[in-house]
Amino acid sequence: MAKRILVVDDEPDIVDMLQEFLVANGYVADSAPTAEGALGLVRDQIYDAAILDFNLPDMDGVMLHRQIRQMDAELAQRTLFTSGLVQSEHNLGYYATYGMGFVSKPFDLQEVLDWLDSTLGRD
Repeated sequence: MAKRILVVDDEPDIVDMLQEFLVANGYVADSAPTAEGALGLVRDQIYDAAILDFNLPDMDGVMLHRQIRQMDAELAQRTLFTSGLVQSEHNLGYYATYGMGFVSKPFDLQEVLDWLDSTLGRD
């Protein structure tokens, strides 16, 4: 059964690119453009991993991740953050504390795939 990935980003081009790439590589991908939309999806669906943009219109990525962690601790451990902004030491420390990955935009899709495959134990 294909692993289900949650993609949260407010940039439609990035969402489309990630969804097409993930599906082409054997994943199922759902998306939300806002943190609130993402939380609704997490309430309604079980996800194997999440790819979260740090800058969302309604909440930053750390706040979103904290809420996801309360709802699904396992999903919270399988989260990859993306951002076009330089991340503070505080944010990078948060990612490391919870074992999350981070890639800077623009990112290499292969880097995302490698992270997912490694995190989810796929060859």
